[in-house]
Amino acid sequence: MQSIAMKGSALTIEDRRLLRCILLDLIVMVVLTIPTIICEFVIQPTRRGFFCSDETIRYPFQTNTITAVILAVFIIVLPAFVVIVVEFTRFYRRGRVTETRLIFGWKVPIWIVECLKYTVHFAFGATLTLAATELGKYTIGRLRPHFIAVCQPQLADGSSCDAPQNIHRYIENYICVGSGYAASEVREARLSFPSGHSSLCFFAMTYLCIYLQHKLTWNASKFARNSLQFSLLMLASFTALTRIMDNWHHWSDVLVGCLLGMAIAVITAIFLTKDFSTPLERLHVNLPRQDTSTTLDEIAVTPPPYTMRNGGGNVAPSLDRNSAGGFSNEQFNSKV
Repeated sequence: MQSIAMKGSALTIEDRRLLRCILLDLIVMVVLTIPTIICEFVIQPTRRGFFCSDETIRYPFQTNTITAVILAVFIIVLPAFVVIVVEFTRFYRRGRVTETRLIFGWKVPIWIVECLKYTVHFAFGATLTLAATELGKYTIGRLRPHFIAVCQPQLADGSSCDAPQNIHRYIENYICVGSGYAASEVREARLSFPSGHSSLCFFAMTYLCIYLQHKLTWNASKFARNSLQFSLLMLASFTALTRIMDNWHHWSDVLVGCLLGMAIAVITAIFLTKDFSTPLERLHVNLPRQDTSTTLDEIAVTPPPYTMRNGGGNVAPSLDRNSAGGFSNEQFNSKV
C-alpha cells in the first residue's frame, strides 16, 4: 500500500488530469455499450405482423457476401492501418519521429500519441453508430426480405402461408418453425431496419475520408488523395449493395444505414476531433484598410464649397444666405 501511495504521489498534475479524463471517457464508453448489450442479450425485437402475399419478404435465404470477419477488417483493421501509416509518415517527413512525450513516467513517441487520439475518437463514433443501429433494429423490428423462408410461419390454426385462405390475410398470431435454421437466424430475420453493415462501414470510410482530407498532403500527385478517398467510399458502397444483393435488407434499410453512418462520422469529426473543424478566423477575409483621413501635413486637393472664393474677392462667402455675396437658397440648403 505504501508503494502504491508513493507511486500515486509521483504523478504530476497533468498526469492526474489525463488519468481522470481517461477514466471518465471509459465510463461513458461503457454506458454507451449498455443499450447494445441489452438489445443483444436481454430483449426481443418488436414482433410485427405481415401479409403472406407480401413479395418483399418472400426472397430466398442466402449467405453473406461480406461476413462479420470481413466487416471487422473493413471497420477496424483498415482504419487502424491507415492512421498508423499516415501519422508515422507525417512525423518522419518532418524529422520528428523520435520526439517523445512523458505520460505516467513513460516516454511515448508523439506520433503514437496522435494515433491513439484518433483511434479513441473513432471508437467513440463507432460505438454511437452501433448503439443507434441496434436501437433502430429492435424498436422497429422490420422483417428481412428472406423472412418467410427462414421463419416458416405457422398460424394458430396450424396452416401456413401457402394455404389459399391466408394469401391476403394480415398475420399477427404465428410461430416460427424455422426448420433447418438456427434460432439466432430466425431471430435475425426480424432485424432488417436499419442496415448495420451499411451504417458501420459508411461511418468508418467517411471518417477516414475526412481524416485524409486534413492529414494527407502529397504535392507529387494532385489526385492521389482523392483517388484513395473514392476507393474507400466505393468499398463502403459495395458493402451496402451486397446487403440488398444477398436478400438481407431492403433498399430503404441500406439507405438509412448509409445516411446514419455518414452523419455520425461528420459529427464526430467536427465536434469531437477538433483538428478537422475549420476555425472561425479562417472564414474572415482581412481586407487592407486604407486611411482616407487627411493629416495636418496634407493639403486637401479640393477645398469645401463654402471656403471657395466668390468671384474675385478675397473674402470667403458667408453661410448666411441673406448676407452679401452669400449662397443662394438652393446652395444654402444643400450645404447646411
